Amino acid sequence: MRWSRSDPGFLALVPKFVLGGLLFYLGFNLMHGWLVASARRVSRLECASLLAIALLIIQWGFIAGVLIGVIIGCATFAVSASRVNAIKFSFDGSEYRSSLDREPEELAILAAHGHEIQGMSLQSYLFFGSANGLYQNVKALFAQRPDCRFLVFDFRLVTGIDSSAKHSFTQIKRAADDLGTRLVLVNLPLDLRRTLKPILSDDDIIADDLDYALESCEKEVIAAHSDEGGRDRSLLEWFSQALGSADYAEQLAEHCERFEFREGEIVASQGDPADRMHFILEGRIGIIVSLDDNGPSTRVRSLGPHTTIGEMGLITGQARSATIRAEMDSVVYALTFEAYERLRRENRALSQALLTYVVKVMAERLNFASKTIGVLRR
Repeated sequence: MRWSRSDPGFLALVPKFVLGGLLFYLGFNLMHGWLVASARRVSRLECASLLAIALLIIQWGFIAGVLIGVIIGCATFAVSASRVNAIKFSFDGSEYRSSLDREPEELAILAAHGHEIQGMSLQSYLFFGSANGLYQNVKALFAQRPDCRFLVFDFRLVTGIDSSAKHSFTQIKRAADDLGTRLVLVNLPLDLRRTLKPILSDDDIIADDLDYALESCEKEVIAAHSDEGGRDRSLLEWFSQALGSADYAEQLAEHCERFEFREGEIVASQGDPADRMHFILEGRIGIIVSLDDNGPSTRVRSLGPHTTIGEMGLITGQARSATIRAEMDSVVYALTFEAYERLRRENRALSQALLTYVVKVMAERLNFASKTIGVLRR
């Protein structure tokens, strides 16, 4: 027996109420999964959008409901995205600084006047909703900190901006000019650099690294508030202040050896025995860490004049955990392990004064790390 194209065949034998029930079951299952089950996984705004789209489909049909639903979806996305804070975290220059380790006098200046450096780490896509919120935050910041000298924006986590965001940055630039504040834009991708550069002036700064940008800002703040005008101190003057005695300074200097390093020269390599402590008199020394032999190296900290490095290795006897390299021509005085042991045996008072100085240095570095972690956890 052959069936013709017009012959309903098997479907003619199926009762109509069975087909109707099947369609009703499939439709109900689809609606339940779309409206009821999804309500547990989405926000109230998205759930209300789904319900509105369903009502529109019932009222005006599937195509009209889908088209209007696309519009509702775009509006819902804009509202949800505008609720995301464009500022991942903000920081004050008195508590969040560059990795350059400075002498106590400069650290004191930054502690007192570091608030002249204000910064914001931005995130997400900046459009009319989030960018306007950023502008309002900047206005409130300028009201609280009218003495702000630098306003730093880190764009490392920003995926893009639209034309309305550019307008918001134009408003931020005008507000900064009214206070005499310089904008510092860091980690700008090439497309964002082309977009924002026309609104900047020659005094504003575009930098590729947040650490170096903060270092440059700190240098100007220190220069503006330094009473000594950056006068270089001799080794004995530095030791006298650090140890609290001119006699101790002369005795310690007698135990140290003088070294000069050219820019890029290795002072000590990672994994080497920590057989000496270095006192940096001039120049700058970088601390470079390699996670493995063939992996990339990372600068984790820099040390300027009148700072020390290698003190913990000398005391504990552990191998060096990082490579020490001169970032510019530097003059360094080294206290070897043998000289340190001789000093401990022959001059207990000087040894105690040196240990006290080392404890103060380590306490300051621990305080710096604690403040940095506190800012990042906000």
